[in-house]
Amino acid sequence: MFNKMETILTIALSIISLLLIFSSSLRLFKLLVRKKRRISIWHNEVGWQLKVMKIVYALSLIFVIPCIIYYLFVVFLGFSVVRDFARYLFLFAIGLWAFLEVYFCFSISEKLKKGGFVRKIISGLPAIIAIGLTCYLFPVLLKTYPFPPEEECVVLELPFNGVWLAGHAGASIATNPHSKNRYAIDFLKLGQDNRFYKEKEDSVIDFYSYNEPIFSPADAIVTQVVDSLESDKMSEPDTVNIGGNLVILNIGNGKYVSFGHFKKTTIAVKPGDCVTAGTYIGSVGNSGNSSIPHLHMHVQNKPSSDPENRITFPFRFKKIQRMRIAFWKSVENGYLLRNDRIKK
Repeated sequence: MFNKMETILTIALSIISLLLIFSSSLRLFKLLVRKKRRISIWHNEVGWQLKVMKIVYALSLIFVIPCIIYYLFVVFLGFSVVRDFARYLFLFAIGLWAFLEVYFCFSISEKLKKGGFVRKIISGLPAIIAIGLTCYLFPVLLKTYPFPPEEECVVLELPFNGVWLAGHAGASIATNPHSKNRYAIDFLKLGQDNRFYKEKEDSVIDFYSYNEPIFSPADAIVTQVVDSLESDKMSEPDTVNIGGNLVILNIGNGKYVSFGHFKKTTIAVKPGDCVTAGTYIGSVGNSGNSSIPHLHMHVQNKPSSDPENRITFPFRFKKIQRMRIAFWKSVENGYLLRNDRIKK
């Protein structure tokens, strides 16, 4: 499933990128080689309608391009599988195209100046489309961005080594469908190829997350352990034992860290054990309500997995490296959104 999705999305994004680069090159060719005459929109011969249309188009592009990038690489879960070369090619292509489009907004061609009403209406369609996309995407961006401030969050150490992807994360349903465990995060390990699976994804061992060690994110006391459930089957979620093999840690102040979907018989702690930050507690499997190997993590108000009256809390991570969309950044007490990459 993911292999096919990766192929389709990577090819589609690459084709779109090449088309944008071709369009940008064509516009530059017309401007530099043919030296096609254009006049400034501030020229007296340019009517106010064309001035307004061009300015509105430029402003809408400035808003809509970041919205498109944010939606694709943060909100849309499918883009977690897009290959890196396609990601960076697209960012370059859409950035170049947008820059040239905004640049050309401040001049018009002779044909447009002398053209009739229909030509001017057609030339205004891109502005209408850009405004429509902005009106649709910008509210989504606003919904996904806010996250509770540091003083309202539990701050933890990263519970793993290497580079991982936040599959579902954030405070909004747009990036995090954990409706019953708000703020929960699903983590997937990335390999050196920055993919979360290898080979043909036919087996749990094809996923880099599988059998990866997980460590306590704080000094804590173990309050619950489940370690006997099947953990090696693919695409057969256990809807009865939702969390699968799990560990719950009391980190104090009425807060408990819950980890789910461990590999059977790998959990190295038992209820009552005292652990320190960095203590090995178990390895990732595919137990519980899970289709592919991953680590589920949330912070709650209860020492057990009983969902009755459960309240979950926002949490952040100390001194991490985080990549959101394109670049790695050192972050202290950072929170995660969907498709963020994270490492120590």
